[in-house]
Amino acid sequence: MFEYPSSRDKKESEESPFIEERIVCPRCHSTKIIEDVDTGELVCSECGLVITKGLFLEDKDWRAFDTEEFMERARAGAPVTPTRPAYGLDTQISFSKGISQKSIQALRRTKKHVRSRKEKNVMPALFKIRAIAEQLDLPTHTVEDAAKLYRMASSAGLVKGRSMDAMVAAVIYAACRRTEVPRSLGEIASFFNLTEKEVGRSFRFLFRKLGTRIPPPKSEVYVPRICSKLKLPQSIATRAIKILKIAREVGATLGREPVGVAAAAVYLACQEAGIHRTQRELAQAASVTEVTVRNRYREFLEKVRPVLKEEDEKAAAAVVPDGASDQQK
Repeated sequence: MFEYPSSRDKKESEESPFIEERIVCPRCHSTKIIEDVDTGELVCSECGLVITKGLFLEDKDWRAFDTEEFMERARAGAPVTPTRPAYGLDTQISFSKGISQKSIQALRRTKKHVRSRKEKNVMPALFKIRAIAEQLDLPTHTVEDAAKLYRMASSAGLVKGRSMDAMVAAVIYAACRRTEVPRSLGEIASFFNLTEKEVGRSFRFLFRKLGTRIPPPKSEVYVPRICSKLKLPQSIATRAIKILKIAREVGATLGREPVGVAAAAVYLACQEAGIHRTQRELAQAASVTEVTVRNRYREFLEKVRPVLKEEDEKAAAAVVPDGASDQQK
C-alpha cells in the first residue's frame, strides 16, 4: 500500500499538463488516499470511504528478493530470440508426476514431427552457433545477428549442399564484423578445424548472393583486446588508436591485415612509453606471426612516426606555461 500525493490547486493542474491530478476524498476532502493492492480499491485513510472499486493495477502482484526467487515467481516466458528453434516460442516437454515416461517420450516424438521443415533445417546450425559463441565469449547481440544471417541464407537456399561448419563460421565472422567484436577470421576458423581459405570462400559466396553489406574490419577494435591480454595501461591503448588514425590518413593500413596493424601500433606505443614488450608477445596476443608485426612496425616507423612526432610537437607548443608567456612579453 502507498499514499497518493494530494493536489488542492486544480487551476495549476489545468494550466500545466505535466502536473498530475491528485485524488481527494469526496466526503471529508482528505488527500490521504490509500491504494489496496489486494482488493483493487482506493480507500480514504481519514473517514474510511471506499472511493473506487475494481482498480486496474499495472504493477506485479508479487515480490522477489533474489534472482532465483524472481525466476520461480515470474510468469513470463523466455524472450523471443532467433538463436533458438521457433524463435524460443516452442513448447518444452519435461518429466512430471502422474505421467509415465513412455507417454512423455511419445509427446516428444510428436513434437519433432509437427516442426516445420524450415526449423528442422536450421536447428543443428543454431545449436552450433550457440556452442561456438559461448567458447568465443561473444555478446548476445552478436550471436543473435549470426543466427539471423544463417536463417536468411537458409531461406534463400544457399546452405544446401555446402559444409554446415563453413557456413556457420562465415556467419559468425560476419556478425563479429557487423557488431565490431574483435575476432579474426583465423581465430574463428580454428574452432571449426577449418582453414581461413575455406571460411573466407564461404563468407564471400554467402554475402555475394544475399547482397548484404559487411563493413571492413577496423584495426581500432582489436587494440583493447591486445592491451588486455598483455596487461597494458589504458594510456597505451589510447596512444595506439591515435597511431592507427594517422596510419589510415597516410595510407599505411591499405591492404593490410587489421589485427597485424593493431599489434604493430601497440608495439610502437610501448616503445615510446618505455614499456618492454617483445614482438613475439604482441604476435601471440594478436594471433599473428612475428614477421607481420615486424613488417607493419617498420612501415609505421617510416610513414607514421614523422607525422606523429610533428603532431606531438605542435601539441606541446600549444601548451605554453604562464611563466614562459610573461618572459616573452
